[in-house]
Amino acid sequence: MNNFDVPLELKQSLEEKDSFILIGHKNPDGDCLSSQLALGSFLKRQGKNVCLISPGPFNRLEIEHQEPYFLSHVPDTWKNIDPLVVVLDCSTIDRIGYLADEIEGMNVAVVDHHDSGMSFGDIHFIRPHAPSVTFLVHKIIESFNMEPNKEEAELLLFGVATDTGFFRHLESGSGEIFQSVAKLTECGASPKEVHSLMYGGRSLKSKQLIGKLLSRTRSEYEGKLILTFETEEDLHDFGKENRDSDAFYQQIQGIKGVEVIVLVRFESNSEISVGLRSKYYADVGSVAKSFGGGGHKKAAGFTWNGPAEEITDKLIKIFSKIL
Repeated sequence: MNNFDVPLELKQSLEEKDSFILIGHKNPDGDCLSSQLALGSFLKRQGKNVCLISPGPFNRLEIEHQEPYFLSHVPDTWKNIDPLVVVLDCSTIDRIGYLADEIEGMNVAVVDHHDSGMSFGDIHFIRPHAPSVTFLVHKIIESFNMEPNKEEAELLLFGVATDTGFFRHLESGSGEIFQSVAKLTECGASPKEVHSLMYGGRSLKSKQLIGKLLSRTRSEYEGKLILTFETEEDLHDFGKENRDSDAFYQQIQGIKGVEVIVLVRFESNSEISVGLRSKYYADVGSVAKSFGGGGHKKAAGFTWNGPAEEITDKLIKIFSKIL
């Protein structure tokens, strides 16, 4: 049995159940939404009833076109038909916010590639070594001896490209991942179109905001740690829709000697968001977990209910032991 085999219990539930509620996490990204959409499309092709739900918001430019496909709440009519709830791309139930209360008492399957936080749900398909949840959804489709259709293949490729930074985060031993990508292109997905969707169509303001972040960078530990911040004024002037975190991280990761990047952002008077990235050996996922967040070894984040300066100082001390 290889590491990515679909659990028998999950496959049986997907075969036997007639109705499915597919839920993703707050502040969804391309992998989260695409895994919901692709799995939902596949289940509909099997004659199943599907309800797609996301708590939003859809602030990222590359995903805003997907918002019309999702509801924000579980319809009352679905609560009495014994659906299977499939929660995708969530390591802890708090990541779906208020939807946790709306699915209480229902059977829940969790499909994820994170392993941080408290486990939840009745059925688990959690593979921390998977590059994305869309990669696992591709495995689900193949477990039925079927291929994704063109639309599903495009979604699946978009999701895996999103979570791998268009494959630049993958290391040696990733052959099975590229085999999956090759199959998706054979089913009609275009890497060129996916790249354009991920990185094209950006506004001038998004590049100007990156310029501000770069101008504020702070270097610690002989350049191994780079920190920067986004202010309340930035949020007002540029808006969340002009944030382009991936492009910013790419700029910093190209600097010689950098291992960890910290991006601290003002979200509201009561909340700060913190994004963490590492290049080689630092496990930023464990750092995020210690603050109630989550993610991967090389990409993670959490929220902080206090001053930006306070969490910045804490992180500098924590990374002194790692770097």
